[in-house]
Amino acid sequence: MSMPWQLAKSNRRSRHSEPRPTIELMPSININELRHVIPRYHGQVNEPDVSFKYPELAYLRLSASTLEIMGRSGHVQRFRIVWIRTGFGRHRAVLVCSCGCGATRLFARYGAYACNACHRAVHMCQRQSSGGRKRLRACKLRLDLGGWPDVNEALASRAKGRHRRAYQRLRGQVQALETAIGSKRFRKPLDMRIFAYCVR
Repeated sequence: MSMPWQLAKSNRRSRHSEPRPTIELMPSININELRHVIPRYHGQVNEPDVSFKYPELAYLRLSASTLEIMGRSGHVQRFRIVWIRTGFGRHRAVLVCSCGCGATRLFARYGAYACNACHRAVHMCQRQSSGGRKRLRACKLRLDLGGWPDVNEALASRAKGRHRRAYQRLRGQVQALETAIGSKRFRKPLDMRIFAYCVR
């Protein structure tokens, strides 16, 4: 017996009724941050302590070709690790998502990790207007200079050991972006969590 059209229509609506998640606000696992603990030989297993870096995980286990993670709920996921040529010397590790696509970062939603395409996730800049994107870019550049992302704060002075020309270039970009924004006031302040990955 086929599904009644009313029920089928309600299912189609519910699939897209939930807002798409924002990449910068999702917990993620970056294979580049785990590269130094990936075993070099098959048969070896490494289980680093990631309780501080990834508090939502019960454990994280690495072999030469597999990443295995278990969440606090007990759900276990396994992802293949492949090494690809970059043309710049050493090979680069990439995780293979369940959809078959390669990714350097896997994002968590409802306790399940997958690539951003599987989660239908979007970047914060895609939710901003033209002025909002300029403000977001200026905030990130302020962090690169070593200061705070708030546009009302003074720009950070040049750090010791930083090239003067690079500092002046970034400073000029910030000033140009903030001049383009002008004195426009935004209704909502930016969520500071989106800059967490920018902090070294």
